[in-house]
Amino acid sequence: MKKVSNISKKVTKHTKKPRKKRSNGLVKKTKNRFILRFLLWFFPGLVIGLFVPWYFYLQLVVNSLFVDYHWSVPSSIYARELNLYDGKKININEVKYELDVLGYKRKSQPERIGEYSINLNRFEIFTKGFRFVDQVEKPKRVIFNLDKHIINGLNFPIVRLEPLLIGHFYSSQFENRQPIQLIRIPNTMVKGLQAIEDRNFKHHSGVDFFGIIRSLVKNIFAGKVVQGGSTITQQLIKNRLHYGAKSWVRKANEAVVAIMLEQKFDKGQILENYFNEIYWGQKGSIAIHGIKQASQYYFSKQPIQLSIPEQALLIGIIKGPSWYHPIRQKSRALKRRNTVLNVWYETSVINKKQWLQAKKTPLDVNLNKTFSEHKYKDFIDLVSIQLSQSFTKNNLNQEGLRIFTTVNPFVQNQMNKTLSTKTDSLEKGVQSAGVVSHAKTGEILAIKGAKNNISYFNRALLSKRQIGSLIKPFVYLAALEKMIDFDMNSLVDDSPLKIKTKQGEFWNPRNYDNKSFGTITAETALIKSRNQATVDLGLQLSVNKFVSFLENLGLSINRTNHPSVFLGATELTPLEVTNLYLILSSQTQQKQLLSIRHITDNNNELLGKPRKRNNLKLSESSVGVINSVLHKVTTQGTASKLTYKYGFKGLLGKTGTTNQGKNSWYVGYDHQYLATFWMGNDDNTPTALSGSSGALVLWADWYQNVFVD
Repeated sequence: MKKVSNISKKVTKHTKKPRKKRSNGLVKKTKNRFILRFLLWFFPGLVIGLFVPWYFYLQLVVNSLFVDYHWSVPSSIYARELNLYDGKKININEVKYELDVLGYKRKSQPERIGEYSINLNRFEIFTKGFRFVDQVEKPKRVIFNLDKHIINGLNFPIVRLEPLLIGHFYSSQFENRQPIQLIRIPNTMVKGLQAIEDRNFKHHSGVDFFGIIRSLVKNIFAGKVVQGGSTITQQLIKNRLHYGAKSWVRKANEAVVAIMLEQKFDKGQILENYFNEIYWGQKGSIAIHGIKQASQYYFSKQPIQLSIPEQALLIGIIKGPSWYHPIRQKSRALKRRNTVLNVWYETSVINKKQWLQAKKTPLDVNLNKTFSEHKYKDFIDLVSIQLSQSFTKNNLNQEGLRIFTTVNPFVQNQMNKTLSTKTDSLEKGVQSAGVVSHAKTGEILAIKGAKNNISYFNRALLSKRQIGSLIKPFVYLAALEKMIDFDMNSLVDDSPLKIKTKQGEFWNPRNYDNKSFGTITAETALIKSRNQATVDLGLQLSVNKFVSFLENLGLSINRTNHPSVFLGATELTPLEVTNLYLILSSQTQQKQLLSIRHITDNNNELLGKPRKRNNLKLSESSVGVINSVLHKVTTQGTASKLTYKYGFKGLLGKTGTTNQGKNSWYVGYDHQYLATFWMGNDDNTPTALSGSSGALVLWADWYQNVFVD
């Protein structure tokens, strides 16, 4: 029994061990199968989970940034165009200045678009052409003589030079871009871009794998990065995505998006996007994007008008607009341009004759100054205010409108010079402002709100100051209109006055010289700007009637019963003063100043033009009488300095001075110009200036530089 028992124990022990081993094996096999199954499901799932969303994300990127993408295109603001025709009277300096700011280059013999010559009084201009709202003005060779400021011998009935681009309305990104079609870019430039940036562009599908390998080999042998492997498509994507730091993720995104993009766009569309997207430099806070703005900035031309060496320079500086800046880094830019020309010749983009001629051509770059916009900032302020009534900020910042204005670059330049050079010479520390319009049409030709080149307070628009004696012509005009049997030969009393106001106070107006002339004619009173005589006439008219008269003229003034209103105790801006005197200079034909001629959309479709409003009920004969007296003011009265000192003829005008010289004014006009100048301190403290010794001197300095005998 014991033996059996022992045997059974042995058997039991012997048989249990194999079972345990089989159980462990099964567990291991089961685990292995589970792990294998897990891996088979997990990794594909992981790939699908990661790459499918990534793929759809990149598809979304392609659709949003390319297929459905709309550029934010700033609106362009243009000056008036210069019209030339036989018999036109124009200052020869205006023609020269216009050609200069438009970027025309003076040559002994103009051969290319954008060149001109002057031989004695004979002008020859190879114009650039322009797409006006009514027709396209094609480039042409224009010849005329300018003798004694009169155009004659013009070889066309009429010629319009393109209007100067004076500014833009930018979005918050301050990107300056004006997209154009590929067909409006020179073919040599289109081929030349591919020769420099991506020779295999026509054959790859977005990523040039052979190009990457080739650049890697070259970089290894050179010991540094001498060649990149990015295609034009990848460069376009990099610029559109605005990636910051370099990374493999960024490179992977660019490569995949490039392949996707090439499936949706043809090669021509990609090139067009590239030319309109790429960054070409910086002017202050303004980023220059796209070929149209680049050719305007560097050469003041349309892309299709660029010469071979100009095209090569722009293609060359894509690699580094700051590094190859043609003004700051001229020798470096020249070397880069010639390298591009060599490649173009090697790849048959240009022939040998073009290559040799282009390499001999100097850079000849003259940066377009209008991109800084400082000169026209105050005028653009006015345009912005007027446009805000009809357009939203998005309209102006993103939709590429073209706004054609009335500003005259030559007149504006002379205004800027006068205020900056003459103001402090009359009295240190004072400020000044001015507005010039056409005397008949009311089109604003120039506006400046400070003596400083750059100022953030536009006094011409925002600074309301008492106008003093500038109001007096309108007291006499009101009397002519409202008082029976009154004319300028009627007698008024220039004697001391003591007037009790409704507040119970006494007001004693005095003349500027503290003298009284007694009984004088109304004409003499206005010519000599007599305060007491004017108040005497005003009291005959009544304060209420005069205030109502001014309101009918369009002035928004505070209702007042104080007779000081007859002596200009009314606050107006220089712009408002100019608008008031437009009634006189235009002989009642125009009531409203204009700064905008018309507006078009990006396709040159007319969106609208301002309507000239004139609902004044004034007698032209009464206005004519006042004008004849204001002419005598410039020959016999307070502005006679214009005649005996400066020798001007045929002028009309009025000086204005407020108490203690706090405001010095002069408004003057002839058949062409109406101009208002103001001087004073911003804190309204006294000055030593009168209208005659201050603002009139500024007016005379400006006028002698713009008028034509």
